[in-house]
Amino acid sequence: MEELQALWDRYKEAIRSGGNPQALYQEMVWPALVARWKEAPNVHPRREAFAVSVHTLGTSPEATILAILGAGAERVYVLHTRESASYLERLQKETGKPIYPLEVGKSDVAAIYREVKRILDQHGDVPVALDLTSGTKAMSAGLAVAGFFFRRFYPKARVVYVDNEDYDSELRRPRAGTERLIILQDPHEVLGEVDALFAKELYGRGEFAQAAKYFQKMVGATGDGRWTLYQSLAEMYEAWHALNLPEAHKKGSGLLERLAQNVWLNHPLNRSRDLLEKQVSLLEAGKAFLEGKDLGHRRGVGAVARTLLHLGEKEHRPLLAALYAYRALELLLQERLYRYGRLADQPNLTPEEEAALRNALSEILDGPPSAVEVPKKLGLLHLIGLLRLLGDPLLAGKPAGELRGLGGVLQARNTSLLIHGFEVPTGRQVGALKGLAKDLLADLDKELGPAVSLEPLPLGF
Repeated sequence: MEELQALWDRYKEAIRSGGNPQALYQEMVWPALVARWKEAPNVHPRREAFAVSVHTLGTSPEATILAILGAGAERVYVLHTRESASYLERLQKETGKPIYPLEVGKSDVAAIYREVKRILDQHGDVPVALDLTSGTKAMSAGLAVAGFFFRRFYPKARVVYVDNEDYDSELRRPRAGTERLIILQDPHEVLGEVDALFAKELYGRGEFAQAAKYFQKMVGATGDGRWTLYQSLAEMYEAWHALNLPEAHKKGSGLLERLAQNVWLNHPLNRSRDLLEKQVSLLEAGKAFLEGKDLGHRRGVGAVARTLLHLGEKEHRPLLAALYAYRALELLLQERLYRYGRLADQPNLTPEEEAALRNALSEILDGPPSAVEVPKKLGLLHLIGLLRLLGDPLLAGKPAGELRGLGGVLQARNTSLLIHGFEVPTGRQVGALKGLAKDLLADLDKELGPAVSLEPLPLGF
């Protein structure tokens, strides 16, 4: 530094005496500065061993030369324009590195995105420096955006920039020896809240497990414990959507307890506490039903059926949506049959009831009674027929013609590709299943009270 300072002082005196600033700089200062950077480049916060470096190049190549020396990579890519191509030879000569030139338009940021992506695809497993010091503003901005974005997928990539600690206002240029290569931090390193945007997006898409991981990560990044409550909420919905109602209830109950603590009374999730309490109560009922297998637990049956229908609504694949709808409808029909003291697995039909059931089903299926089979364990269509015979107020009131279209859908359950057959239900068939299940659930709600929304709580940020 003392040598460079002395050179700088002599350089200033020479300019004051009428010398050409640029020519004198190249003659008096630049060789010593390059020699210093070749020996010990000034890198902040610390020097890193980059294997590859990518640089934008404008019409002032000095900063690019320092950046190449500071990165120290053996493979150097340079994004240049047609106008700056003439400086490529100088870069190679003064750095002693082979240069891989890549020509782009001075405002073509899309080309920069593509080139950076290609380079990272090829070298993303080693440290890569992306230097945005030189070039047009669009080129620098494009490289910065690409670098900070792709760091999400290539964490060994770093964005760097040649800056200076002292600017000589008299000479209107950085004072030699104060230049340094800065390894820039990206928003995810500085602001934990940036990850909250990713978590929020994932949460909104129903990818609760990934959202929970982001929330957990943010606790360590920010030291803010409020993100753990969001993590618990996401984990509750993840378990719920996996039909692990006991685990979902555990997560939800624990979350309610924490939200009741003084330290969290002002947490944004407390704005939706009423809905959360209702959802946790619903989970408790569903948990009790699954553990006790008691069809007389109407609230539990309703909770599980509502969950299945909700998941079916979110499922865009007809085959899986049909399975949710089939199972929801089956539970609701079994619950209604239980009210009459009957079980689908053990209907205990008298010969007269069996004959009457054949006749009732033949009307729905529009065929002769002799063609109707009545198994020992009743299927969906048999449950509907038996409930109509028993005088179920909802099903008995539906005309046979209205149920006729549903009959084929119900009979086709066992031919589904995910059950015993090779068929894939159509969207129309799935809609018919959902329609009847929703009617039964709405009728059950008349007894149990208003339906609880299963939509995820708003996060409040």
